[in-house]
Amino acid sequence: MQAHLPLTSLPETKSVIACEDNLSFMEKLSDEAIKLIVTSPPYNLGKEYESRGTLDAYLESQRKVVGECMRVLHPQGSICWQVGNYVNNGAIVPLDTVLYPIFREQSLKLRNRIVWRFGHGLHCSKRLSGRYETINWWTKSDDYTWNLDPIRVPSKYPDKRHFKGPNVGKLSGNPKGKNPSDVWEFPNVKNNHVEKTVHPCQYPVELVERLVLSMTEAGDAVFDPFMGVGSSIIAALMHGRDAFGCDTVSEYVEIARERVAKLRAGTLKTRPMGKPVYDPALPSGGH
Repeated sequence: MQAHLPLTSLPETKSVIACEDNLSFMEKLSDEAIKLIVTSPPYNLGKEYESRGTLDAYLESQRKVVGECMRVLHPQGSICWQVGNYVNNGAIVPLDTVLYPIFREQSLKLRNRIVWRFGHGLHCSKRLSGRYETINWWTKSDDYTWNLDPIRVPSKYPDKRHFKGPNVGKLSGNPKGKNPSDVWEFPNVKNNHVEKTVHPCQYPVELVERLVLSMTEAGDAVFDPFMGVGSSIIAALMHGRDAFGCDTVSEYVEIARERVAKLRAGTLKTRPMGKPVYDPALPSGGH
């Protein structure tokens, strides 16, 4: 798995961060200019950064954003939409299931439904506690950017070899590692997380890093239409991509700018991609 770039030698990259609603911001982006759109939109739960409305109104607002995303998305580009559940009187609606028709209306093609597992969250009393969310990866065409090598994970049996046939004795797996599964496990950003800010639902940089490395090339543009405190911006800049993002909450936008400044100064702390998940049952927590 690719290590982080040394922050002291961060490549020249461009970042544009605005306190603005997403549709107004996207009007300024050129057609087919963005290689990767990655975001975690509000879940219509009435958090401090969103207003709660009917599910139908929420879906219509998402339809407008997705439609504009299609305009700015590169022909070889990808959209990654990370969501959880809409909850109404204790009953859940998995948002990716109700958003699915909106993306299909745009003739986008679903490549993976990635499950992100994490260990902490609100404890439920009348149903099982939710410990996962999903990332739906859509592409604009069949000719899409895909780089597996930067996100390979160590093989379970790296020295395993073919025992018969024309390749007998040769390594049976890729020496660079194996293709990771569509189930990812690493911590969400809670109070003891190194990346924690004031945002109540901040997602970790390493979630976006995997998408940036596999779905873009150096110098490509990454855009987050619901930027929050800028985790997508950080992940893109860390790996030599240009980054664009917007949010309507001025406090979050200012934090995103501060995080970018710290990144460029080499002082921003992030959880390293690929770091083992802490397990108190193992010696030294499994590290």
